[in-house]
Amino acid sequence: MIADYDEDGARTLRKPQRTELGQAPHGSMNNNNPRKQTQNTASRSSHDPEASARVIDADALEAYNLSPYERRWPRYSVDPWMRKIVDRYPPKEKESAGYTVACALGFPSPGCEQTYNLGLLPEYTTKWSHAGLYDCFDDSAFYLFIVRNPLDRAVSAFNYGKPYSWKKAKSRGERYYQRLKRLYLDCFDTIGQLADWGLSKDGNATSTCKLRASEAIEGSTRFENHLFFNFQYHLEMIPTDSRIITIRTEHLVEDWNSAELAVGGKKNILGQNQTVIPHINTGNPAYEKFLTDESRGLICTKLCNEIQVYKRILRESVNLNAEQVQESMVELNRSCPIEAAATSCVSPLPDIADKLMRFRGYDEGYVLDEFNGMISLGRGVHYSNAAPAN
Repeated sequence: MIADYDEDGARTLRKPQRTELGQAPHGSMNNNNPRKQTQNTASRSSHDPEASARVIDADALEAYNLSPYERRWPRYSVDPWMRKIVDRYPPKEKESAGYTVACALGFPSPGCEQTYNLGLLPEYTTKWSHAGLYDCFDDSAFYLFIVRNPLDRAVSAFNYGKPYSWKKAKSRGERYYQRLKRLYLDCFDTIGQLADWGLSKDGNATSTCKLRASEAIEGSTRFENHLFFNFQYHLEMIPTDSRIITIRTEHLVEDWNSAELAVGGKKNILGQNQTVIPHINTGNPAYEKFLTDESRGLICTKLCNEIQVYKRILRESVNLNAEQVQESMVELNRSCPIEAAATSCVSPLPDIADKLMRFRGYDEGYVLDEFNGMISLGRGVHYSNAAPAN
């Protein structure tokens, strides 16, 4: 199940247009800002979340449920399980994983057999970004990240990406097949082989396979999707002043409750013994997951920048307090102690402006932020969309 690794998608919580008390917002749809639509609002004097989350009118509802990705790339469409019909806005006063979590959030994701009434969070989570499909509004009130320990995520992503049937993989197209073949069939069958043969200076992999091992873990070349669309990609694809809410899969109940509270919902809506959001393991054979201490260290070294980004996501999450962040640092220290303690890496954080332009897409005339060595949207550049990269 993708739930075991695909827990880093940034899902957006839509923010209503700003208005003065009692004044109806207004706007018109155009190519530069198609999100501005007429809508109804209630007085902001109410602090009742249910009362202040207003049902919007038919015209605004139609615009609200259109896909930003499909506007950006008119000839392409998002996957059907990324679509969700929305009929509410988050309350004005509160502007301050994997598929199982997506199911709990109200998305018809694979394996989702029913929906649950889990508070305001599912109501306000309106769009989903998955791998190269950025289907989020850029003026969202919050971006919701589902994350896990970077080493665990990398191991799980590698295992998930290896096809059980190469015949089926080939049926999905030659480009898809060749992308996976170059990493798995041509080089490494297990994550342990990738570390011991490909990342170790004494490894017996070819120079080509050693390069692919580094590129795969660093996310610089696209082999397996979820290694390529990593934490850095997901963080840099959202606007730089975005507010982040994070759910750590290791602390799912605790973080769901804090996220629910952050958007004005009830306290402790999920109990510790809840069963509605199971964390499903892929069930890979033990040999596919086994790493020696040396192998683990080799992968951690290559994940150094990714780990720093992961730490930043946690620190900037509005629903996590210092004690919770420290808890995750202690857990990270058990798997990658050197990188957990580090504040910088031997290799600088890569400039992924090209990746963002090719896969995320931007509205016509959009200018990326100047690259400053920190987390940003990349180098200042103008560009127009033609087609999303494959």
